[in-house]
Amino acid sequence: QDVDQRDPRGRTLLHLAVSLGYIESAKVLLQHKADVTKENAQGWTVLHEAVSTGDPEMVHMILQHRDYQQTSMTLGGVPELLQKINESLEYFIFTCCLFSFVVPLVSRVCPSDVCRIWKSGAKLRVDITLLGFENMSWERGRRSLIFKGEDTGGWAELIEINHDDKFVTTERFEISQHMKRLTLGSMTPKRKDVERRLTSPIINTCLDTKNIAFERTTSGFWVWRTEKAEGVNGYEAKV
Repeated sequence: QDVDQRDPRGRTLLHLAVSLGYIESAKVLLQHKADVTKENAQGWTVLHEAVSTGDPEMVHMILQHRDYQQTSMTLGGVPELLQKINESLEYFIFTCCLFSFVVPLVSRVCPSDVCRIWKSGAKLRVDITLLGFENMSWERGRRSLIFKGEDTGGWAELIEINHDDKFVTTERFEISQHMKRLTLGSMTPKRKDVERRLTSPIINTCLDTKNIAFERTTSGFWVWRTEKAEGVNGYEAKV
């Protein structure tokens, strides 16, 4: 039978075993490859349920299997991702993201960002200016993320360029070597990570994409406004 089959409330067998504190049942399900990343109908994960039990052993076990499964899926999907990137058309995208709110004072703290994306072969570059949020203000800077991959998917390289402080960080991934070294034991969480989970509030963060809308940029004044166009590589493009 399907080990990840859901009940009418969207809970898998692993969800039920963990939420009820049945650690031995949870171990058996994990041995049969139960998916730790599944969410129930309310959006809560198995790790959320483990933390709510307050059992350090349960949290340790679920956290370890979650990290192992996520890393396995990520590494396993890299070759296919590189192939799709390489086969897609080359392009350049310029986007300006503006967030607003109906309350004027709240709109002032809403973020905005200018993002540029270049794609060539199995290489991808993303330029961003919005870095994070701290002390009730948005942190800004100039960063470039460059993703370089081999056409066959044997390796990938991630380069982060900090234009403000003028330094570069490079990390190279040998996909086959990472897969060989990946074991459940290598993903054992640290004790402080388990303690942090147990002492922090259980929060479920999600982005509602149902009400997202995109609008063309316009130029002009009042009733004479028209759709704005810019020249991109010799072509006229609406923005």
